[in-house]
Amino acid sequence: MEPNVERFLPSRFYASVGWAALTGSLVCVLCAFRAPYAFIPAVLCILTATGLFWLAARPLISVGETQFTIGERAIAWREVREINRSRFLSPLVLQIKLTNSRSKVLVYPGEPSRIELLLAQLRKRSHLATFDGVPYREYWHWTNLEEHEQHSEASAATPPVRLFTPDDEAEIERLFQTLKTGGRLDSHTHTNGPHTIDPSPTSGAKTSGED
Repeated sequence: MEPNVERFLPSRFYASVGWAALTGSLVCVLCAFRAPYAFIPAVLCILTATGLFWLAARPLISVGETQFTIGERAIAWREVREINRSRFLSPLVLQIKLTNSRSKVLVYPGEPSRIELLLAQLRKRSHLATFDGVPYREYWHWTNLEEHEQHSEASAATPPVRLFTPDDEAEIERLFQTLKTGGRLDSHTHTNGPHTIDPSPTSGAKTSGED
């Protein structure tokens, strides 16, 4: 067995909803004995339950370094030539074209996050394939470019973190101004001597005139 194998199991949601639909069909059948038209929703519920149970019974999908498996079927990555996705978001339905004109339909009824992970793994390891008509290198070039732009926009849109509240910032500003003013007085004191502290401009003018 290959190391680092990622396994993808069907979501339990489909089986749970299938049992709910089957229960609803039984209720409709009981009601149909008094109201024959109740057989119509009973049949619809049975068909819905059948489809959901079929999806819940989809085989395990394993993704390894050299191949991926769908149930007992193993497919090497070098055999994959095309991966085309249907319009369904969930379940995931892929039309996979292989070498020698072979094809395989992959159906994975998983959680949305697991669906995206499986699709990314298939596209990342299929180096010789195209994805919905887009070559491997071109697809990943534009994908990485879009992710980089989204990351840059998210970083630019993030507001700066405030370390202090507005009141704290005002208090820090007041203390800074006080210290700044005190530094100017100390500097003036050392310049004019310890006994002549007079910052007024008129005092300086009179002194120069007397000289």
